[in-house]
Amino acid sequence: MKELDMTGIETPVALSSIPKFESQNSSISVNVTVYEGKELIPIYTSKFCNQRPHHANLMLLSKGDNFHYTLVTNLSRLVGGSTHHNGMTFVCPYCLHPFRYKHCLQNHLPECSQHPAQTVTYQEEGKNILKFDKIQRMFPVPFALYADFESLHLPENTYTVAFVVRVYQNFPSMITKFTRILETVSYRNF
Repeated sequence: MKELDMTGIETPVALSSIPKFESQNSSISVNVTVYEGKELIPIYTSKFCNQRPHHANLMLLSKGDNFHYTLVTNLSRLVGGSTHHNGMTFVCPYCLHPFRYKHCLQNHLPECSQHPAQTVTYQEEGKNILKFDKIQRMFPVPFALYADFESLHLPENTYTVAFVVRVYQNFPSMITKFTRILETVSYRNF
């Protein structure tokens, strides 16, 4: 591959022109990521990512109206700082998720490649709490089981030279099980 076909594509190449670039250069696929807020975000993933002989991972750097693409030669090194794994990772080019083993990435790719560029976002602190409040949508259950374990908390005095240390010890006293089956109630003590 000696030359690129840039017919009808203005430079610097806009993100919207990358699909046209890929259609004119049938041996190249391109993915573009951007670094925003301490996070890597894939903004364009090629549908030819694993099908063409040449692939380029680019990072878009921008400041105001000016932008520049830089070549990412190793996705594992780029994404590796966000993992606790101390070695090479196999990175999904679609969602940038790192995998420890190549076969895990190969199992992941067919499903992930069907979707457009994606990233994981988390809610802000304080808004990240889930609460179940749709009690009317619960399924009826055939029974409920409740158990209670009782113990006695008895003191044992331990003497030392300077002062008395009071130690408490737990002694099991009773186990109770309560079973509710539909509308009937049964008790069983051990």
